[in-house]
Amino acid sequence: MLVYMNTFENTKTLNNNFPIEDQFYASENEAVVADGITRDPIGVGDLSTCSQKEFLAKYPRPSGAELAAKEICYTFSKTSGLLRDRLIQCNNAVKKLNDRYILECDYLENDYFGAVASCVSIKNDILDYAYICDCGVIVYDNLGNIKFQTEDDKERYSDPFINKIGIPWNLPEARVIVRRDYRNNLDNTYNGRCISYGAITGEITAINFIKTGQIELSNGDTVLVYSDGFTKFLHDKDFISQIINFEKDKFENYIEIKAQSDYEKYGKEKTLVLFKK
Repeated sequence: MLVYMNTFENTKTLNNNFPIEDQFYASENEAVVADGITRDPIGVGDLSTCSQKEFLAKYPRPSGAELAAKEICYTFSKTSGLLRDRLIQCNNAVKKLNDRYILECDYLENDYFGAVASCVSIKNDILDYAYICDCGVIVYDNLGNIKFQTEDDKERYSDPFINKIGIPWNLPEARVIVRRDYRNNLDNTYNGRCISYGAITGEITAINFIKTGQIELSNGDTVLVYSDGFTKFLHDKDFISQIINFEKDKFENYIEIKAQSDYEKYGKEKTLVLFKK
């Protein structure tokens, strides 16, 4: 049963008319969450020279991240079949978006519009899931124990190498390297293992990074489909208690307090869809 769905805005961009780059679609037995890939501000190479006020002022509107995330959710809602096939159709839809807006990708201001995503379909006692990169799915039993969680493929496979490229992210050279060499690039390998991460950008190689699976649910299980803004919450005992004993007002108040307490861990844009079996 679908219980709750919401996107919580980034606490630093509230009331700034900043694009909402997390999007979701949910019905009684299925959901998708899409997290748009942050764009570069217009006319800024070195991000360290850009104040938050300038970043907000120069951020592209409409945002390609928001458009891609919306396109994924819309396409998912209009398709049926295996979740992998539906995400492939979402990737095709984002390609059409990029064909319309991006004449030549430079991995900076003119990077491909894109997003990462996770989705589920629940039928009887079976949960099917599919995801790409760091959006995910987690299942708790009725006591709050974690029965299953998808892996963060970027954190596991790509970040250890990205962190060693030796160029700070604020410089355009670093952003080009990461987006060109580590995203959807099957040829980027180390000891025979691909160390790239996936994202729905319309590139044909993106489909190789979609992961799928199926697990059996039991009565009392709770299923969350989430964007990475919720990652730091998921193993926290207080958060799990809020989820297992869900009350909307108490939960939203809890999230607001946590977001104000530590921006880096809890304050960024985040989305979840909650089901209970």
